Amino acid sequence: MASTDTQLSLKPHHHVVKIEGAREDSENHGEDLISQLKSIPSDITALRIEEDAPSDKEWAILGSHFTDIQSLELESGFNEDLNDKELPLHWPLKRCQISSACGEVTRTPHIRQGRVSHLILLLTSGIRFEGPTSSELSKAHSQAIARGEEKADFITVKEGTPEERQIQITSIPELASKWMINKYEGKEHQLEEDNHPPPTINLRTLEILENDAIDTFCRMTLALPHLIENLTTLNLRSTHCLDFHFLHESMVQQFLPQLTGLETLKLSVGEVFTDESRLHTLYKWLPPNISTLRFRGPASLTKSTEWNNWVQAFAERDFLPNLKRLSFVLDLDYEPSDSSFGRKKNLKTIPEHTLHEARAACEPLYEAARNRGIVIERLYDEWSDECQILRQVDDRWLC
Repeated sequence: MASTDTQLSLKPHHHVVKIEGAREDSENHGEDLISQLKSIPSDITALRIEEDAPSDKEWAILGSHFTDIQSLELESGFNEDLNDKELPLHWPLKRCQISSACGEVTRTPHIRQGRVSHLILLLTSGIRFEGPTSSELSKAHSQAIARGEEKADFITVKEGTPEERQIQITSIPELASKWMINKYEGKEHQLEEDNHPPPTINLRTLEILENDAIDTFCRMTLALPHLIENLTTLNLRSTHCLDFHFLHESMVQQFLPQLTGLETLKLSVGEVFTDESRLHTLYKWLPPNISTLRFRGPASLTKSTEWNNWVQAFAERDFLPNLKRLSFVLDLDYEPSDSSFGRKKNLKTIPEHTLHEARAACEPLYEAARNRGIVIERLYDEWSDECQILRQVDDRWLC
């Protein structure tokens, strides 16, 4: 049987279609898509959708043409939209990759009911798994303003000129955050009707890569705990310091140790926590039964007062007792950021002396693991080959 890591790297050739998106008011909407489909066989199994999320009409066109889509890649493009409610249910999807979508609720049963076995969220942000859509949030906010229950926010443009005017703005992330706080803070909550556990859950592999990856994982855990509990492989990559806009960063400490069925964890985490002790003590809240761990973190970890405890933990046989394969690299380095997008730190190229010091500090950890019969393996990030802004593991780090 192929290893879990091998399965993650397998990727079939995807036929590509380009989408107009939700602009259905065009008289010729959908005709370009129909023209593209004339040259693509209806029985292909892998499809990539580019430039926008399909409109409902375009989903209908795609669904009537293709009969056996098993791997779907949806690139939301410049509009960063996610309109997946009408994603054809007769497609036997096994792998679904959503890229670039921001600030919207996924509504397809392929995701909400765990019908796909492998879900990838690549460079998404603010994706939600329950609650109202962005349009519904905006409409409810406007109605609350009209009733005098909320105040409208404005920005001034062309200030000091004859064209100066105010424009009303609506922050969907802020409205979504308020909705989540209202649902979860200090209250018992129930799963939404669309999120009730189905008879069969296929989801086994979940990958969430960058932006608010850990926050997204926590939002999914709250909304769909039965799907998360069913995972055997989890890949979380949060190194760009853009995480935690909705939920408190402590939640991941509660959720990861509960994944008792998880076999493979690939965790790349930078200096993303406001409370640095969370990163320093991360070894304490790893899923307890994993057999494979691929960990990537910042070199600064070796300077923390907890570092000796990391080394000691890997020496103890009751720590991750099923662990058989380990990759462990600390090649990330950061500098302060003056970004206005909430990024507190920026990744930078790690100086050679810093890298070598971190590598030397890891040798006792490797030795402790080897003494338990754990195989130390090279860490290679397949997603860095797929996406240019994802930095590959530093090739100067040798195991």
